Amino acid sequence: MKITVLGRGNAGCLTALHYGYHTRNRKDISIELIYDPNIPTERVGQASQLSPPQLLWEALGINWYDNPIEATPKFGLLYENWGKKNHKFFHPFPGYEAGLQYSPRKLQETILKSGYFSVQEKHIDNYEQIDSDYIFDCRGKPRDNWDDYNMLINPLNSVILGEGESKEGNQNWTRVVATPDGWTFVIPNTAQTTSYGYLYNDEITSTKEASANFEKLFNLADQGIYLDEKVDNFKFKQYIAKTPIIDDRIILGGNRLCFLEPLESTAIECYLHWAQRNWSWIIDGNTTPAENTDYIHKYFFQLQNFVMWHYAFGSKYDTPFWEAAGKLKFEDPVFDSILEYAKKHSTIDLISSDQDNHRLGRQYSKYSYAQQWGAYSFKNWYDGMTSEKN
Repeated sequence: MKITVLGRGNAGCLTALHYGYHTRNRKDISIELIYDPNIPTERVGQASQLSPPQLLWEALGINWYDNPIEATPKFGLLYENWGKKNHKFFHPFPGYEAGLQYSPRKLQETILKSGYFSVQEKHIDNYEQIDSDYIFDCRGKPRDNWDDYNMLINPLNSVILGEGESKEGNQNWTRVVATPDGWTFVIPNTAQTTSYGYLYNDEITSTKEASANFEKLFNLADQGIYLDEKVDNFKFKQYIAKTPIIDDRIILGGNRLCFLEPLESTAIECYLHWAQRNWSWIIDGNTTPAENTDYIHKYFFQLQNFVMWHYAFGSKYDTPFWEAAGKLKFEDPVFDSILEYAKKHSTIDLISSDQDNHRLGRQYSKYSYAQQWGAYSFKNWYDGMTSEKN
């Protein structure tokens, strides 16, 4: 069997690493990655949840000392100015685990040199140029065939990026800061710099106004960022492919498959999880393309819903953006049942339940959502939004 991965971005590299590492002792399976060196990869997508660090440790031995991807530890997310009750609250990862905040370029360079798969520089015009049994197409977002995608519910469509010339203190988490126009991620880098992403909706706030608010709220001049000279801004759509598996051979991955804004850092986890899910089909034969298609649609719309729930509580700002965001609704009985369960149980009981499932080899219980959040996460967010903290 031969498996080809197209694209050298985060999704393509992690997909190739997953298959290359786990088939390293299989003589009947070969893995290759093909990319066009003239096509740049996305510069964003530099924070993870918990599965990618595990793969990087197992396959490459990457740790906080031997750290070629220039990662900083991510112990959770610090929400600031969300809701009306608390100025800050923290969404933690378990104390014995950590996510990553990393350099996408360094991650990709490191994985490409891993030796678990062959690498070829080549421009691919169509799938007939590839003689593989299966192809993961991770070549970035689609260009124009939007009729092949379902659009997602979300209030954002634009981001302004910046990198400050200093590092913000001892910050071992992603700061998620609500603004009048949306929210901003603030990520520390090992190079003693800070990455910013000011997310907004350009149909509500002009780029000029968003830039001015970005500069003012985060004292960008003190960070060596001057947006008047150059605004690093781009728009995005949020979507999921209607047909994620084509002709039982082509598997869309990365931004070719789907995209959702970076709140809760769902993307990298999702792309790796999708690669793992398709292992059960193409390697083990335990699922079918139809089953995996139904699965990814359900999974990704649950990601959408959990992210959308964050906006329902508003922020400290009463602005057109937050008014518009608050009007967006979703219906999901599974979400509602997990939330009600979480409300009725203590934090310690929910943590203990997660630990019991982990010890029994069940990573997710029936009170988990989108394979990323357990009932504890529901309670943590709900309490942070509705309860006054001393």
